[in-house]
Amino acid sequence: MKKLLKDPLLHFLLIGAALFLVFGFFKGPTGNEENKIVITQGDIDALQANFVRTWQRPPTDGELSGLIDNRVEDEIAFREAVAMGLDQDDAVIRRRLRMKMELLMEDIAGLSPPSDEELQAYLEEHMYSFHQEPQVSFKQVYLNSDKRGAGVDEAARKMLAELTAAGPGADPVSFSDPNMLPKEFRLYYASDIEKLFGKSFIKDLLQVEPGKWNGPVWSSYGLHLVFVRDRIEGRDPELAEVRVEVEREWAAKRRREFKEQTYKKLRERYTVIIEEPLSSADDNKILTRSK
Repeated sequence: MKKLLKDPLLHFLLIGAALFLVFGFFKGPTGNEENKIVITQGDIDALQANFVRTWQRPPTDGELSGLIDNRVEDEIAFREAVAMGLDQDDAVIRRRLRMKMELLMEDIAGLSPPSDEELQAYLEEHMYSFHQEPQVSFKQVYLNSDKRGAGVDEAARKMLAELTAAGPGADPVSFSDPNMLPKEFRLYYASDIEKLFGKSFIKDLLQVEPGKWNGPVWSSYGLHLVFVRDRIEGRDPELAEVRVEVEREWAAKRRREFKEQTYKKLRERYTVIIEEPLSSADDNKILTRSK
C-alpha cells in the first residue's frame, strides 16, 4: 500500500482529476456567470510578486492598476479567442499545452526524493559516469624522430643519461628539439593527455616511476623523455563525494521514465488511426493501433 501511495503516476492521475474538477467548478459558469471576470486577492498578490521579482521594488498604485487591467484583458482575449475557435488546430497552442503537461509530470515525478539506497544503486550501475580518472603532473623533452632519423634511439639514451644527471630541476627547453608542445603539465587528466599525445603515450606515462627521468615514450608526435612529478591514481568515488551529481542524474532519469510511463498509460485510453499514403493501386489503407 505504501508503495502504491508513493507511485508518481498515481499522483499524476489524482492531480489531473482534481484539476479537472476544480476548473470545471470555477471555469464552467452558466448564464450571466460566463461574462463575469473575477480578479481574486491571490491573483493580485501574484501580479505584485512578479513585478517585485522583475523590478526589485513593489509597484505603485498606478502600476498595480495597470497590471490588473492587463490581467483582465488577458482573460477577455482568452475567452473571446476560445469562443471564436482560435485555439483549434493551432500548433503553437498545442506545443504550449504539451509543455505544461510535461512540466506537471516532471513536478510530480520529483515529489518523492530518492533514498540513499536508490542513489547508491544508481551510482554503482553508472559508475563509468562518475569514475575519477588519473591525473598526472609531468615534464617532457621532445626528440624529433623525423629529423634525427635512425639515430633517434641512441640520442634518446644519451639524453636520458644527461637528464638523470641533471636531476628533477633539468629544464626541458634546454634539451628538447624545437616544438610547440608545452614542456610541463600540472595535474592534467589522463583523457586530456591522451587527446594531445595519443593512447600509447598515456598508457606508458601511467606506468613510469615518478621522481625520475624515464623514456623513451612514444606519442603521435615522436619520441619523449618524461619526468613524472606527481600522479593521482584513478578511483571510484564514494556516494558522499558525488551525491549532488548522482541525485541530479537520478532525477533526470526518473523524469524521463515517468513521462514515458504516463504517456503509455494515457495512450491506453485512445485508439490511434494512422492513414497510409495513397498509392496508384490501392485506396487509403488504414492502420489502427489498438489500445
